[in-house]
Amino acid sequence: MKWENTYLVFEVSKGPKVIIDSLDTYGADGWECCSMLIVAGSQIVCFLKRRTDADEPKPDKEEEKLSKLWGTNSSSPSNKE
Repeated sequence: MKWENTYLVFEVSKGPKVIIDSLDTYGADGWECCSMLIVAGSQIVCFLKRRTDADEPKPDKEEEKLSKLWGTNSSSPSNKE
């Protein structure tokens, strides 16, 4: 997995609403808060990460095989009665 990283700095005196709104905005873009650090008692540094190599899930060959074996097929002789 590959990750992109960034950080945000918040003033504690501005209250939690600013922090929550900013994190919600970044979260909508795929960012995830991984840790927070208080600096000098007046600032909060928030470290964010997001995955940059999001691949499409590869189909599981075993699952495909089982699906073919157990799936219904209307042209199958066993389904005609």
